[in-house]
Amino acid sequence: QNCKINMTMATSGPSPGASYFSTIHGGSPSVDGGGPSSAATSAALTVPPPPFSDEESKIDNDQQQHPSDVHNNSSALNSTPYLQSRLIQLRTQSQDLSTELTKKLATSRSGQSLLHIGPSLSTLPPDLTSLLEALSPLLSQVEQYEGENRGELERLVSQGREVQCAVKKREFSVQCAEIYKELMGAEEVLRWRLLQQSGDKSGGGKNKKSEEGRRGGYEDVLEDDEEDDDWSEDETEEEFDHICSLERAAYTTLYLLQELHSSSADVSAMTTTPKKRATQSDGDDNDGSNNNNNIATNGSNNLPSLSDFSSSDNTSLNGVVLEKSRFLAKLAPRIRRLESDTAKCLVSTLEELLVRVRTLMEDDNDANEEGQGGGGDNTTAYDSNKQQRKSQHDDLLLMIGHCLRGLALLGKGADAESAFARVAIMPIIRSKLSMGKLDEGGSRGECAGLFFLLDGIANTISTMYGSILRSSESMFTNETGSGSKSSSSCLRMEVDLVTCGVWVPVATALMADPGIKMAIFSPGIANVLQANYSALDTFLSELASSLLLLQSPQEEDVTQEEEEKTSIETGNFSHLYYRPTIQADAIERAQARLYAHPTTVEFSKRWNLPIYYQLRFAEFCKRLDKAIEGVCREGWTADVFTGDAKDGKKISDTFGYELPFFFELYDILLSMWKPDVYLRPLTHRFLRGAMQLIGRVLAFVKDGADGKIQFGGTEESEGEKDRSETIVAIPAYFWNERVEDVAVVAWELTILETCLTHDYLDYVANTVCPNDKASRQSTHTSSLELEEIRSLASEVLVECSQEFSPLVSNSWYTLIVDRLTKQCCIPLTAVKGVAATYRMTNRPPPTQASPFVASILRPLKEFDTTFSSRTPPQIGDEWKQKIIGAVSSKYSIAVEDLIATVKRTEEALKSRKTRKMMAGGMSDGEKVKLQLLLDYRQYKKDVEELGLGTSIEGLVKLNQLTLEAESLLPK
Repeated sequence: QNCKINMTMATSGPSPGASYFSTIHGGSPSVDGGGPSSAATSAALTVPPPPFSDEESKIDNDQQQHPSDVHNNSSALNSTPYLQSRLIQLRTQSQDLSTELTKKLATSRSGQSLLHIGPSLSTLPPDLTSLLEALSPLLSQVEQYEGENRGELERLVSQGREVQCAVKKREFSVQCAEIYKELMGAEEVLRWRLLQQSGDKSGGGKNKKSEEGRRGGYEDVLEDDEEDDDWSEDETEEEFDHICSLERAAYTTLYLLQELHSSSADVSAMTTTPKKRATQSDGDDNDGSNNNNNIATNGSNNLPSLSDFSSSDNTSLNGVVLEKSRFLAKLAPRIRRLESDTAKCLVSTLEELLVRVRTLMEDDNDANEEGQGGGGDNTTAYDSNKQQRKSQHDDLLLMIGHCLRGLALLGKGADAESAFARVAIMPIIRSKLSMGKLDEGGSRGECAGLFFLLDGIANTISTMYGSILRSSESMFTNETGSGSKSSSSCLRMEVDLVTCGVWVPVATALMADPGIKMAIFSPGIANVLQANYSALDTFLSELASSLLLLQSPQEEDVTQEEEEKTSIETGNFSHLYYRPTIQADAIERAQARLYAHPTTVEFSKRWNLPIYYQLRFAEFCKRLDKAIEGVCREGWTADVFTGDAKDGKKISDTFGYELPFFFELYDILLSMWKPDVYLRPLTHRFLRGAMQLIGRVLAFVKDGADGKIQFGGTEESEGEKDRSETIVAIPAYFWNERVEDVAVVAWELTILETCLTHDYLDYVANTVCPNDKASRQSTHTSSLELEEIRSLASEVLVECSQEFSPLVSNSWYTLIVDRLTKQCCIPLTAVKGVAATYRMTNRPPPTQASPFVASILRPLKEFDTTFSSRTPPQIGDEWKQKIIGAVSSKYSIAVEDLIATVKRTEEALKSRKTRKMMAGGMSDGEKVKLQLLLDYRQYKKDVEELGLGTSIEGLVKLNQLTLEAESLLPK
């Protein structure tokens, strides 16, 4: 674009516009309007006239309105000060216009090129027309040169892209040749393997099969006879080569599949990219016209480049990619068939090898039985054959590893697991699992032989296929950085023979047979169900360790050096083969996979554990109800313990229980957690059941303490008369009225409370959360889980034990205090007889306490002597203080009434003047008071013997009542 600046110049005389132009450029404009320079300038440059100030406009208007004053105004405009101010103003306006012009030029592409001439308009030459004329030829040459270079660049880029396409085409051709070569090689491997399996080793057949393999028709060989063929020892090396070639074919198949998928992805990318670009262009069309111009301008100025792979210039490259895709598409059926045939060939080979391993191990067992009875030469032959069989076993193990890796590469790990389960494990299960062996050692339906049956299956599998399982576990284990056995990444394995190859067929066999399933999972007998669950739980929890650990690592270490020497002498280097070492963390991961498998979840759902708990809890409740009935019939001392005598003696000696009823209760609570009763999934139910039984006992004791239950006096029913003829009937009574029974029961409750929060808690915690390492490994419980379970059990038992304290306190502070208070207050009726003893009897003054005083606290003393060692620590002596306080209060009231009666009698005798002095000069009233003082002192002494102080309110009042009589004591 050409920048056109219009300049308006006057042709005659100076004008403000001419002054403006001359002020900017330091010169004067040409007045020759017809000159070429003036015409060019007018055509090229059009500059608007400078604006005048308001003052000039006003002056011009005044000149027009007042012509008479023109001469005066012109003289004022020509003055020096005005011209100077006008010059400054014009320069300022010139700078502003220059800045504005520079900004406008900077916003346009052609204006930017013009600005390269100078940093601002102030540096431009005075005559722009001459400058443009001088630059026009140069610009034309530059444009021509640029066009030539652009054309040359486009030619070079076009040729470069052709070269790139040729190079790419060559690379793809080489890749396609390699792909086809690999495909042919893999097909040839399969053909030879299938020929070997079919037993066709003739030359003509070989050539025919080779030709069929080249045509892709070798799949017909798969339909030939697949019977097992015994391979001779001479073919061991060739067999190794073939099996290694099968693994190589699996690698090749995986590579071909990846190439096929990559080619499909490239074609998909080529078909989707133009749509995206069309969508973007459609969106750009909706923008403003300025954006369209900018895009067109930018696109016209973009130079072609070899790195620009636009859809218009990349057609040839896309064609090369499509050629490769079409080539692979033609090979796709053969590749898919190769994948299927390779997997079938590997599976069939794996099955053959497993059969040979089983045959070899059976021969080894027979040879071991025969070799044990021989000697001399037989021993030497036995050792030689054993070494040979071990070498063959190592070779088979190595070949099985190739097959497993090949199947894992193809993503056919499930096929390997299925083949191992079908060929290796199921024959063992079918030979050992039957109803006869399930009930071996017991009666029909008891499943007495289940534990030994499962143990035999695990030992047989470990003996025959343990090395294969260890090799597979070491080969495919996923060791992550976290090392967490519960991590989801650790629960995934390409080939998991322990879980899917061993456990799944065993569990399926146990669940599939209706008779075995009914006998194991639904026996209807609690003991049988618990034994079955424990046997299977033990089998599952120890399955990984029993299969993956060496049976006798010490023997292998001892004979390792001898075997190495013998192997080297005979040229056998199988001892140098890789032998995996299974660590504890690998066994934990395998066990975690066993527990996480869906078959294990389904297997666990087969157990009807809630029914088992109901059966067990019914047994516990029956024992407890029977014990309660016996206590109600014969009292607390009734022999209701039905457990083992040794357990009863242990409970008595260890915890200090005295009543048989509490022997029975604690034995029931302990029996809930015995190994032949407790099941780990029912922990919460057993804990809740224990709390329910304890609550049942507490309710029974509370009802008896409230007088709602009567002991003894129960009439026997007709069915029970014959059975209980020898039982001596006891009279009916309420045990809360017998302080001995109340104290004994309260003491038993105190012991039970202590046991629940200490010994019983430890017993439960050790059963649920064993501390020994072996038990913790068998249950596979972490330390955090153990602590959590122990804490929950502790909270439940502590909360339950809090119900004992109110019942014990009520027994002592209410029942015992009331009963002993009544017994101690009975002798207080003799206090009134003290006055009758000395009234008008002429007896001498008393010298000792009355006989009834010693019997006041006798029941309390005897009770305290009997139960002092069985008083709960939280009770202390407060119960005795309450009894003493109550008895002393009644005693003081009786004494106070007697003293008042004596005083009234003395006042009556004194008014009648019949008062007489008796022997010693002491009246009858004084003798009575003296006797009361002696009785008080004896009573106080008895209270002190009980270990109590004399600050009790009743004693203080007695002291005050008898204080007057102290003066009557002989000095």
